[in-house]
Amino acid sequence: MRVYLLILGSNIEPEINMSRARDRLKAAFPSMLFSDFYETEPVGLAGPQNFWNAAGIIKTALSREEVSILLKKIEADLGRVRDPENKFIPRTMDIDILPCDDWQSQAFIMVPLAEIAAEITDPETGKTFGALAKECLEKTSGIRRIES
Repeated sequence: MRVYLLILGSNIEPEINMSRARDRLKAAFPSMLFSDFYETEPVGLAGPQNFWNAAGIIKTALSREEVSILLKKIEADLGRVRDPENKFIPRTMDIDILPCDDWQSQAFIMVPLAEIAAEITDPETGKTFGALAKECLEKTSGIRRIES
């Protein structure tokens, strides 16, 4: 079995789309661990709307490519529109497999991930996800837990 770390985000009707994505993911991966939702300020030029983010951990026999195809289908089913010219547009759903660029320094990734995997050590930095989340929180006040 392979283990994948996921980060989800939405800033178009997130109260609807995040729950739908969680339900779809749990149907595909019944043993999935899932964090609460967190409201976060947008990074880059993703528009003025705040995001809702969450993290998940899945165990599956699927390859990374197979998981990626499934995640893109869930995004599309939830109305995701991709713009190759601008990756920072508002979105109904974005689901990424970690690691991705600058992931250890992003509060919207590390805080939800630390909720479900605080003691896991990042092999690149040698720090636990909990320690990385704490460092991120020291640099931002723009994150709020939403009970889910």
